[in-house]
Amino acid sequence: MTRIRWVWLTATVTLLAVGCSERRRAEIIQHPRWEYQDYHHIAVVPFHAPRREAATAARQAEDMLVDQLAGSGTFTVLTRSDLAAVMSEQDLSRLADVADPSTALPEGMLKIAQAIVVGAITDFELTDDRKAVRIPRYAVDRQGRIIRDRRGRAVIAGYDELLEFRHAARVAGNVRVIDAATGRVLLSHSVPGIENQRSRHGSPPRESALDLALQAAREIGTDFYRKIAPQRVAVKLSGDCLLLASEYYEGDYEKLKKVPVTLDQVLLVTRDLPSSCDRNDFRMAISAKDGRGYLIEHEFTWSPSLGRRGEVLPVPLPLLKEAGAEEFTAKLFAVGNERPIIERNFKLDLPKRR
Repeated sequence: MTRIRWVWLTATVTLLAVGCSERRRAEIIQHPRWEYQDYHHIAVVPFHAPRREAATAARQAEDMLVDQLAGSGTFTVLTRSDLAAVMSEQDLSRLADVADPSTALPEGMLKIAQAIVVGAITDFELTDDRKAVRIPRYAVDRQGRIIRDRRGRAVIAGYDELLEFRHAARVAGNVRVIDAATGRVLLSHSVPGIENQRSRHGSPPRESALDLALQAAREIGTDFYRKIAPQRVAVKLSGDCLLLASEYYEGDYEKLKKVPVTLDQVLLVTRDLPSSCDRNDFRMAISAKDGRGYLIEHEFTWSPSLGRRGEVLPVPLPLLKEAGAEEFTAKLFAVGNERPIIERNFKLDLPKRR
């Protein structure tokens, strides 16, 4: 693809953003994408597991979901014990089989719940292995300091052979919310494989592969909850959570105060959001300052794995130049909320005409 160079215009972009040291408090309301306001009584049926060893993980995800739904105050939640009091074992086992979305609902379900939540662990892998690795041993002086050569590189005195033990788990799941009267699927959501691993030299890690799988299962249960129930979350955000940059280099961004027009694009970055934002949906957008429409926008789900690097929206510089404006605003929204939680104003600094 041809790289466009705008050599005829020596524009720069100057940030007018709030200083990074400032912190802003905001309240995020996460609205699920189904008609949850019409359903007050929901039943969570036993989660399905692909095989026997995954049953514990399925129960962990189910219990996490039930506890959080019950604590939200949005629904009256019926659990497996509530269902067992009014339904037969045959009906319960039929509900637990979520592999077929067309599974018929028991006739008595409508009497106890308006909607049912069916979930499953769809992928469950455990790894417990070991391998021999070579660990460099560095030369030290009499004070115990590492000796370095003329180029500043640590001098290697030799290598030690050690066993590296690794425990790992990969767990995925899905959930559906179904109208108990019609069988219509109100919400369907899948969580791709969550991978946890620990390694240690010389002896096995303290956490077993199953421990790591159960951690992932609880995270899956929390993910389900955030898709099913509305939530009000108070967060404390740094002004540095939303920034403009040219590139990511050696663990940080090259932040922009002035952007040479020779660049093809700038990066709008959301990063370092607090853990209370995990698995919430957000939207980045840029508009002309005081404008009503957006020149570019991007929706994403925040994950702890994004961390310092964050979620990145590439913004073509020609898009800004052709907008017919000199001043712009970058905004970060929590999806479902009309007001942005962070704003950054910036402008195109056009050269003076002679």
